Amino acid sequence: MMKVERAYKPEFDKYVPLEEWLASPHRRIKKIPINIVKRKDNLLRFAEVNIELARWLTWEIQTADIEQESATGLKYASKMYAAFFECAREPQKTSTFKTYDLPEVNWDGLGLLEQGYINPSEWFDAYFLALITRDTDSMEALATFPVETMRQSATTAGPVSYKLVEVFQAYHHRTSNFPTLLNECMAMAMKQGNDWALDIAMGYLETFAALTTNAGFDFNEVLAKNLQRQEQYQIRESGPDHVPIDSFIPLQLLGMACMWHDRGNEVSVESDSLPRFLIDGRYF
Repeated sequence: MMKVERAYKPEFDKYVPLEEWLASPHRRIKKIPINIVKRKDNLLRFAEVNIELARWLTWEIQTADIEQESATGLKYASKMYAAFFECAREPQKTSTFKTYDLPEVNWDGLGLLEQGYINPSEWFDAYFLALITRDTDSMEALATFPVETMRQSATTAGPVSYKLVEVFQAYHHRTSNFPTLLNECMAMAMKQGNDWALDIAMGYLETFAALTTNAGFDFNEVLAKNLQRQEQYQIRESGPDHVPIDSFIPLQLLGMACMWHDRGNEVSVESDSLPRFLIDGRYF
């Protein structure tokens, strides 16, 4: 087994206790049944708060109750994320969404593109969250979401981001052009050359290549390398006064670890950022 220690370690005793970091998402989650019916962008906000809670819970002692709480929140988040993207697929259409025991809601997608909500970074989180939670319905919906619709969003991304979506969707559908798209995207990321392209995009691509091709990569070695590399990126991006919370659970790398596990392979990387109960799919 390869043990990967986190570089970032919150000083809970010195600054903000863990209980305080958990209090805000706990408080907002309690209000979800009331507030989810108020406006459609709450689908996205409440998905994100459940992910935030799961990330902070990785610093707790991992009892069965903590694992269950984390897994349950991610299950809800996956459905909410997918519903949010479905709203934007046909903005004029009103659709009905029911997330487990939450109130049924009816939303159209008017304004979502104009407000910049529908972009590749949100799609990456949504799709790999569906992979982690083994939410096949959400995976299928996201895998068919048009990249051209994302390009119409007020929040624009670079060409590598859109190409990444195409790569993941091509693999999902097992299209013959997947290897070509993978290689093209790698070349684009190398040419772009900034920290995001080299540390994040290439990290996704290298790990995905190790997962899906016979290119000679060792999946666990690549996973361990990119887990550390992406944490360092998040620490730099957050700066000294902010917590690199995205590194606590890197959804894309965790999703790929789940795929590797579900194919009958061993995930030999041990890290608090890759909770074993999520890799195993224990609560899904």
